[in-house]
Amino acid sequence: MSRRPETAAELWGQADRLRRAGRFSEAAQLVVRGLSLDPASITGHLLAAYLHVARRTVEPAKQEFRWVLERDPSHPRALLGLARIALEEGDLEGGREALVRALRAYPDFPEAQALLDSLATRPPTPPPAPPPTPPRLDRLRLPASARALLALGGDGAVIAARPEAAAGAGRRIARAVRLAAAALQRAGLGALRRAIVEDAEEAHFLRADATLTLAVALPRATHVTQGLLEINRLWAAAEHELAVARDAVAGPTASASARRVS
Repeated sequence: MSRRPETAAELWGQADRLRRAGRFSEAAQLVVRGLSLDPASITGHLLAAYLHVARRTVEPAKQEFRWVLERDPSHPRALLGLARIALEEGDLEGGREALVRALRAYPDFPEAQALLDSLATRPPTPPPAPPPTPPRLDRLRLPASARALLALGGDGAVIAARPEAAAGAGRRIARAVRLAAAALQRAGLGALRRAIVEDAEEAHFLRADATLTLAVALPRATHVTQGLLEINRLWAAAEHELAVARDAVAGPTASASARRVS
């Protein structure tokens, strides 16, 4: 029976073996234990960055790589990690700058050199097309107990606000959405899907996916079960209205295609 790793160095070694085997959750647990023993370890924070990259939690990965570079500005692996993220995000200049810094400090760094060489022949990446804005939700109704609701498309555009004139309520809901999303991102838990955010006056019930974010402001005394029922009912109504609108847009195109085929 293998002995349980106890020192930070032992934990780093075991965590790296688990990471390379694709057992990211187990590796992350060991990294957390190791950082509790040695919170200033560059090795520990670099491992944490690698695990965030593996699980596609990009912002926490950037934070860990930058933490390493604050202590060691020429750390080659941290610079390579940031360069890869920058290139994935389409930031060619940021990626090139990080690679040049790494190679300036460590000229014999084949991975960084190969990536830098690839940039010389890489065609410019066109900016990604913005997601289409969904049609406005004109039939979505504010529940009797609610103070305001807000619906956003995948591009962040407002596609429903009730009541229309409640600008202050809309701003509070939008702030609640941002706070919930930021908290999840800092914790490395991915994108916002469901949340309840309370302030001094209201409880904001949120639900979201890649194309729609829906939030409703209810009195703070609202029972959680009632709030969940309201947001789920609104979500179903919003999805139905969006589906009807998409079908209405697709209908003429589909009919024209059918006529051409016949």
